[in-house]
Formats: sequence, structure tokens, C-alpha cells
Amino acid sequence: MGGSLVVGACAQGEVITEDDGGTGASGGTANVGGMGTGGSSEGGSGAGNSGLCDIDCSTIATPDCNVAVCNEGQYMGTVGQCVVVPDENGTACEDGLFCTVNDACQDGVCVGGPENDCGLDPAPCQIPTCDEASQTCSTTPAGNGDPCTSDDLCEVNATCQNGLCVGQIKDCFFSPVPNECHVSVCDPADGMCKPEPGNEGLGCTDSNDLCTVGKTCSAGSCVGGAPMDCSALTMGCFDGVCDPMTGQCVQQPIPPGQMCQSAADDCNIGICDMNGSCNPVPANEGGACEDGNSCTAGETCTMGVCGGGSMVPQTTYFSEDFADNSAGWTLGMEWQIGPAMSSTGHTSSCGNGDPAMDHTPTGDNGVAGAVIGGNVSTTIHPYYYLTSPVIDTSGVTGSMWLSFYRWLNSDYTNFMNNTVEVYDGSTWNLLWESGPPPNVTDAMWSQQAYDISAYKSNVMQIRFGYEVGSSGVYTCSGWNLDDVAITNVVCP
Repeated sequence: MGGSLVVGACAQGEVITEDDGGTGASGGTANVGGMGTGGSSEGGSGAGNSGLCDIDCSTIATPDCNVAVCNEGQYMGTVGQCVVVPDENGTACEDGLFCTVNDACQDGVCVGGPENDCGLDPAPCQIPTCDEASQTCSTTPAGNGDPCTSDDLCEVNATCQNGLCVGQIKDCFFSPVPNECHVSVCDPADGMCKPEPGNEGLGCTDSNDLCTVGKTCSAGSCVGGAPMDCSALTMGCFDGVCDPMTGQCVQQPIPPGQMCQSAADDCNIGICDMNGSCNPVPANEGGACEDGNSCTAGETCTMGVCGGGSMVPQTTYFSEDFADNSAGWTLGMEWQIGPAMSSTGHTSSCGNGDPAMDHTPTGDNGVAGAVIGGNVSTTIHPYYYLTSPVIDTSGVTGSMWLSFYRWLNSDYTNFMNNTVEVYDGSTWNLLWESGPPPNVTDAMWSQQAYDISAYKSNVMQIRFGYEVGSSGVYTCSGWNLDDVAITNVVCP
């Protein structure tokens, strides 16, 4: 049969036919052609063929994502003719767009693949964007709060913030370490928590040396320190010692005939007897000793007794008996200088009233006090001070002591607090304060003494003060002072 094949635009599944062949007659066997009836020309006899289709359908040009195949009965239409069908899904194709890559066939249509990133390697929180018009790529910030992976392996829970990947420093606090002198830190090389020396200079406990205290960390080791002080348990014929297994102080019996401490002094050693008592035994015969009196010197031991010293001359650098205020003391609120006068009306829990007589054995009966003959105020107020005149002690050599006689009745802190201070030319330095319970309840004059050798100055001053720091304070008689002195030694 003459004529050409029509391979134009065939729809999917469309049969490709001869344009002049007419319809074929019913055929015979596979190798015998049927007799065809003529169309515009007479049909030929059904000549023999090795396949159902007379041509190789794969040579026929088709649209993208379509192929021509021989219909052997699997498609609608005439058997033995070429038909156009969708290509296999996933077959590579080209959709003609710059901004898609790896296009693939889907049900006979070329579908664009992922967005073209032009080979960019954007930083975290930067998204590559393709522009079809210019056929170029650029980056734009990801949305705030979008999760991201930080380039720093020691950052976790990272999210995008204004185009940057921001995370939290990995917490290695609970990672195991060999001892108190190591800390766990994140290794940026692999993001793992690892121990390294730390806590430099901080206190530590060595589990292998429980009886040494005050150790500190140095280069990853717990070092230094001093033996635990268990002397509080040393009494009679028992020594206070540290138990190395527990690190606790325990009492250890001292055998009879061995030395003990509780009966020892400059002129005696202590020896334990069979009954467990620590007894003094004279020692250091003729040797130097200290009898506890700063006004004596040169004492020696005689049969277990310290004595025989000579009196040390007392040098007075300042003294005040408060006969009047000719020296020029500065009187703060409620402070007075005048004759001593007894008081009443104080709360019984706050001790005693003011004294009726001063301490000085003279006829002036003068004292310095807060509300002499009465009680100090109970309203909250700052410190009220009695301040001495300026005292030049810059030329004093050797020891220097402040002494005075006190009659004080006061509530405890935080209700009321009392202080004694010394000025060294630049700073007021605290010598004493009444502080926490119990209350101060003086019922007689008592001598107080403080070493002020470190505060020598050409503008030295002394001051006594008190404050009420809380409501509910007891009614108290407060301060009374007499015979203030600055000397080289303090003698009773």
C-alpha cells in the first residue's frame, strides 16, 4: 500500500493511522493479510508481518513526557497501530524554567523540580532564592524563630533571629567531673562536655584527707590547708583528735602518766592520774612567765606559781573624769555630761537603772551618759554619738590602750545596738558592739580595755554610740561612762 504516516499532534492514546488505507478487512491468520476494501484507493492484501504494528513506534516523535508504543490490546483503540501514551513517571525532562532543577514527568506532564539554588552554600538562617526574570540567585533571611543549626557545636536550641542563628550555650553543669577542682565545659571541636581544671582558689574537700581543712583548688588538685582543730574537745585526760575515716573530731583518752593540757600553764605541766584527772605539776622553775597583769613585768615561776614581777610605769596620753566638759566633747542627741543620778521606769528585762554615783573617787560625781537619771528613747533612730576632742597620739611609741569604766543597760540587736569606735585620721574603726542576745545588763561599774596601737594619729578621736533599729524595743537606761583614758598599759 502506498502513502505516508501521519505523526502530527496525536493526543495521548491516539492511534497513528495511514491516511489512504481505508479500513482493513477482517484478517486471517497472523501471516495472512485480510482483504481490504478500498478507500480512495484500493486496499492491498494483508501481507505477512513479524509484529502487530507495521513500524517501530519508538521512532515516532512525541511531545515531552509522552512516547509512541504499539497497541497490542492494552490501550483503547485499534490493535496493531501505534498510540501515544504518557512516559513513565519520574522520567527526566525539562520544563523550560531556570529556577527549577531535576524536572520529572508526572502523568504525561513535565513538572518542575526543587528550586535552583545556583550552587550557593548559604549560612544558617539565610535562604537561597531564585529570580526567574534575571536568572540569578540570592539569599534572604529566614523567619525569626525558625529552628537552625549553629556553626558553634556548643550552642543548642538555636533559632533564627534577624538572619542570624542564635543558640544557648550548652549546659555542662551536671556532667560528671573527677573532683571539686574540675568543671565540665563544652568542647567546640565536637560539642561534647568534658572536664577541665577549674574553681581555682576556691575551697574544696579532699575525700582522701578528711582531717585537713582549708584546702583550695589549684590546677585541678585539692591542695594546701591545715590540720583540723579539735582542741575544743581537749579537756581533762582526753585529747581532741580528728578521725581520719569520718573527718569528725572525737575524744581520745590520755593514758595515766602522760601529759595533758587543761592543767598546764607557764609554770606547770599537766599529768593524767589513774582516775583520769589532769593535775598540775610544777615546771619551768625560775623561768619567765606571764601573770596576766599588764602593769607588771619580769615575773618568774616559783613552785608552780607565777609572780615576783615589778610594776610597769604607766604613761597617760589622755584622761577624762567628766567633772565637766572643759575638754570639749561633742554631745549628740540625748548625750549629757553631769552628775550621776539613779533612774527608774526601765523594763525589767533591760537590766538596771542609771547609777547614783560615778566611778571616780572625787566629789564631782560627774559622768557622761545618755539621758542621765532617765531612760533612752524607744523610737527608731540612727546612731547618737558622744565624741571625744581630737587627741594627738602620733608621737606615741609602743603599745597604746583605750580604757574606760562602763555602766550600760541595753536591748540587743536589731532592737538596739551600741558601739565603741576609734578614728585614725581617715576611718572610724569599730572596737566593740553589743550585738545579738543577751541584753547588756550592767549592775556595777566595769572596766573595759581595747588595744588601739594600730590607730595612732595626730587627729585621733574616740566615740561611743547607740541606735534603735526596730520597733518593740525595751525601755532601757542606756550608757553611763567615767574615767576614760589612753595609756601605754591598763592597770586595774
